[in-house]
Amino acid sequence: MTTRTVSGLAPGRSPARAAGVRAIRAAGLAALLLAIAAPEILAQLKRGSRFEKAGTCEKCHADVAGKAAVLHPPLKRGECAACHKPHGLVGALRLQKDEPDLCYTCHAPETIDARAEHLHPGLARCSSCHDPHGSDAAHLLKAPERELCLTCHAGEGFTGPVAHAPAAAGCTDCHRPHGGDHAMLLVRSKDDLCSSCHQGGGNGFAGAHGGVSVAGSDCSSCHPPHAGAREGLLRASLHPEGDCATCHEPGAEGARGLIASCRDCHEIAPAGGTGSDHPPAMEGDCVVCHDPHGSDHPPVLRAAIREVCSACHEEVTSRLDRPHPHAPAAACDQCHAGHASPRAALLKSEPRALCVDCHGDPAVTESPAVHPPATDDCLVCHEPHGSFVAGLLARPQAELCADCHGGVGTASGLPVIHAPVERGACTSCHEPHHGQARLLRASGSALCARCHEAILAGGDGAAVRHAPFGEGDCATCHEPHASNEAGLLTGAESELCSTCHAVETRAPTGGSQHAPVVEGRCTDCHQPHASPIAPLLRAESGALCSTCHVDLAKRMAAEAPHAPASDPDGCRACHTPHTARGPSLLQSPVPELCLTCHDGAEERFAARHLGFDAATMPCTSCHDPHASGLAGLLFPYLTMTEGLKLCAQSFTREVTHLSCCAG
Repeated sequence: MTTRTVSGLAPGRSPARAAGVRAIRAAGLAALLLAIAAPEILAQLKRGSRFEKAGTCEKCHADVAGKAAVLHPPLKRGECAACHKPHGLVGALRLQKDEPDLCYTCHAPETIDARAEHLHPGLARCSSCHDPHGSDAAHLLKAPERELCLTCHAGEGFTGPVAHAPAAAGCTDCHRPHGGDHAMLLVRSKDDLCSSCHQGGGNGFAGAHGGVSVAGSDCSSCHPPHAGAREGLLRASLHPEGDCATCHEPGAEGARGLIASCRDCHEIAPAGGTGSDHPPAMEGDCVVCHDPHGSDHPPVLRAAIREVCSACHEEVTSRLDRPHPHAPAAACDQCHAGHASPRAALLKSEPRALCVDCHGDPAVTESPAVHPPATDDCLVCHEPHGSFVAGLLARPQAELCADCHGGVGTASGLPVIHAPVERGACTSCHEPHHGQARLLRASGSALCARCHEAILAGGDGAAVRHAPFGEGDCATCHEPHASNEAGLLTGAESELCSTCHAVETRAPTGGSQHAPVVEGRCTDCHQPHASPIAPLLRAESGALCSTCHVDLAKRMAAEAPHAPASDPDGCRACHTPHTARGPSLLQSPVPELCLTCHDGAEERFAARHLGFDAATMPCTSCHDPHASGLAGLLFPYLTMTEGLKLCAQSFTREVTHLSCCAG
């Protein structure tokens, strides 16, 4: 029997199931297309609601234009599809075309100057300035004309005490909004534009300029186009001679009308000797730096002083863009003369004198120490304009300081370096110009506390303080820059501690010595700064000794301990901490040590020990000195008989003389 199929369906698959598969594939394809879509397509996507089969756009988007006074005509007519695709992807509304092509379907580019030689930079995004649905401003502008323009064109030059009347009212009296045939989108050439409002253009405005024609001149050289600093819309800085005829021949045009040079009024003498001259000033080429009529930058400079100087000295002014610029250097005339100087580099004073005018003179302070370069030439350490290093340093601190202080810190070759020294932060501890002895920022522990506050605070209220620590004299034990020893110690621990503490570190023949003492590890047991336990112990002797004698500590916890050994400070009841004349660091020989607590003459003691002389007993032959699981601290491997035999052998007495061992 032949299996029938429907529209190519595989056997066993229903049409409904196939339709579901196709829907899933379509949705997946749509998601894929969305993911790989070009940015300009993604820009069209607007979040929206899914369309119903019956209904209008206004049903969901009634407030799209709010209560705007001016509506976009297609919206006003209810023709949303003029701009939007009605369907497209589910959950999104798309524009019919991208900007500005969509707008050009109604607003031909030729009619809005969109094909002009000079175009407004944001022209390709109409919605940057226009609301596509509605606005309270004319032409669907997002804000009133001048307010809208100032969102991009704000700042110097657009506001001032005296406003240009057309500019105060709006921008389109002088500028085209989209594009034009003249630079700066002017509606006509500069001359024609000014003449359209200001009478006198026919004779070059000679009447307003002392009879001198200014035809062909740039009006904005004296009159800023938007706002001025004084009456007549004049710039802030004007040529001192307000009468044009002082320099120009009345009726003449252009430079041919000059009857005077700058030097006729401005005496500029060369410096001579070891001084320096500004070449343009000496060559009479004053207009390289100055505008002959007016400027917004005193003294009649063509631009801000940095911009003027950068025209020739860009390699210097570019240093102001470094991470650490010298703020006054942005105004070059703070330090430099404009025309001539008796000093090099047109400096107004000697370099150091210039610096101390603002920064004070370290040489005249009452500080006990002054850094020698600070009394001579600041430029030994500092850049005058800008630096890549904080503090306007000529180089990183480590390199700079090493020029004079070689062999310190990282240059010493020592393995342990003080952290500030390692990262080249010499001024963490030292003042760069003047201060206390050795130019330290503070003395003793007050300096160290700037970083090691927790260590110093840890000694507050401690019962025992190490004398140098208590006196704030960190340098007694620590090197400030580098050391061979951990912790920047001035020497090996044992050598350093022995300079103040006369402790025997070698036991006599037959004696014993504590391993940390022999190896010079004093701080294994002692705190170097402060402790609540004398003598500067890290813990009570019981807990302290347990850090090394771990197995013994475990046994003492599990068995019946010897009373002194179980006390917090019990170890020191029997043992000395450094060296001893006998074994195991015991304070005295056994049984002498045992008899300090146990009365050997006491009747019960004698009975238990068969009358043997207590002063000659080897107590630890039978008794564990620390802990035992048996009564009397006996060793677990001894029976009574074995113990008595051991006693008899130890005291050279015949064991057969003992009644318990007879036979």
